[in-house]
Amino acid sequence: MRTVELDGPPADREAPVTAAEMDASLRRVSGIDVRVSEVAEGGTRFTDHARQATAYRRGRVLLCGDAAHVHSPFSGQGLNLGLGDAVNLGWKLAATVRGSAPEGLLDTYTGERHPVGAGVLDWTRAQVAAMRGDTYSSALRAVVTDFLGTRDGATLYARRISGLGQRYDLGDGHPMVGALMPRLRLDDGSRLADHAHGGRALLVDLTGDDEPAAELAALAEPYAGRLELLRGSSEDAGVSGMLVRPDGFVAWASATGGTAGLEAVLTRWLGDAGKG
Repeated sequence: MRTVELDGPPADREAPVTAAEMDASLRRVSGIDVRVSEVAEGGTRFTDHARQATAYRRGRVLLCGDAAHVHSPFSGQGLNLGLGDAVNLGWKLAATVRGSAPEGLLDTYTGERHPVGAGVLDWTRAQVAAMRGDTYSSALRAVVTDFLGTRDGATLYARRISGLGQRYDLGDGHPMVGALMPRLRLDDGSRLADHAHGGRALLVDLTGDDEPAAELAALAEPYAGRLELLRGSSEDAGVSGMLVRPDGFVAWASATGGTAGLEAVLTRWLGDAGKG
């Protein structure tokens, strides 16, 4: 059972939730003379308190999850947001500890994840604003309801709430760059994501030609242990090759079968060839 009241935060968030408090809140919210005799499970409180650290890294101190940002729990966005932080930070921190990270790799953590966190905070603030009981919020709810009644509106909402629509600014190039790797099914029946379980970067060759394959293999060889080379085919790919970072985001993609720009991207995200 959960009640939501919009008259301000509790006086003491750490105080135990009592049956009397739940009784009074339930009656205020529902208008029904309900009596709560016992809180059988541990009661918890939450607020719409929304705050974000200005930076996620200061020297050797790194913040992620609730330590970096807090907001109301509506729609369960905090779990995906915290996991996204951890996955983004994890491979960068591992490369730094291993000694193979390029200069400034850890600093990209704040640059990539801070805007994502700020966006989630804004969405939760908007959700709280739409829930309030004044006439302005009622009008806002009506507008949002119409928006969600459209296919595009509902799709946008689902992508934002789930985090699947997140993008990083990883530079110009193919439209896939900066987005999560596509849900691509290869012609051997496997999915692209099936080949990313090792936690390393993934260089995908979908050309089916020997010459481009040899170029990709030559570029990948010095990064053995940090990079896996996958050769396959897919009618739905839309690209001839792509580099997927260990966190699942596309850092490079080509639709022409060439390798232009790939060497620089490998150095940017994996460091010097042969190092580590």
